[in-house]
Amino acid sequence: MIGTVFNLQRFSTADGPGVRTTVFMKGCSNQCAWCHNPESIRREAEIRFYPDRCIGCGRCLQVCPVGAHVSGAEAHNLDRATCTACGLCASECFAGAVEAAGTSMSVEDVLREIVKDAPYYRHSGGGVTISGGEPVLQAEFVGELLRACQYHGLHTALDTAGHYAWSLLDGLLDVVDLVLYDVKALDPDTHLRYVGNDGRLIRENLHRLGGSGHPFAVRTPVIAGVNDTEAEIGGIARIIGQYSSLTYYELLPYHALGNAKLQSLGRHAAERFAAPERHHLENLAATAESFVPDLRYSSSLARQT
Repeated sequence: MIGTVFNLQRFSTADGPGVRTTVFMKGCSNQCAWCHNPESIRREAEIRFYPDRCIGCGRCLQVCPVGAHVSGAEAHNLDRATCTACGLCASECFAGAVEAAGTSMSVEDVLREIVKDAPYYRHSGGGVTISGGEPVLQAEFVGELLRACQYHGLHTALDTAGHYAWSLLDGLLDVVDLVLYDVKALDPDTHLRYVGNDGRLIRENLHRLGGSGHPFAVRTPVIAGVNDTEAEIGGIARIIGQYSSLTYYELLPYHALGNAKLQSLGRHAAERFAAPERHHLENLAATAESFVPDLRYSSSLARQT
């Protein structure tokens, strides 16, 4: 079984309990304007190019089979219309100026990397999280990988945004110990403008997940001027607080780490976003906490006044 993976992040502490390895799958059914992993949106392989890291060694020009790397008198450029994203340049670039985003891996390839840190998982109560992009779009591969992880006694988590047919997620619940479910906003117009759909399917699948009794957590990226209102955050908390299998609700203040990645892919953000100010985030957290059993957030990540 082959899947398209764009990163294996070891020693992660932000994607479920304990120390974890997070496997990032390529392809997404949302189009979040603030995406912090823009290389995950498209299913096909891509090349990230950071001109400021280039040391002018010329290896990429030598190995590129289609001549996509062009070195001029003043700058080194990547002709993306010509580039086939074969990855040869990335494999030769020791300076980190060229990186492959997306590679075909078998379940055995991924599992081989995961089990290297099995002692850390067991000592910390951690395990493996499959994220993306939207990992459920590669449900067959993800299911086989999760099943293999459980066979090795590893705790499994799935980070998903819910925009797909319910049957895809339902078919994975038997091999997932914890679902991390992203909810961006409740208002359909806000959701359509910033995520690319009205959120109806996401809300329906959230209701199905909550009604299934399967352990799950909800996470919301909090973005100033988009969803940082009591109506949005309190509304989400009020809905998910009714489900007995909810383990926690986490507010994630916006960060701009995806902007450099977006530029490296030859794309640019249509809008600029910011995290809410600390006191505002704390007020939103207090509102949410009145509805959910366990509210988590980090005010240290919020923009300071």
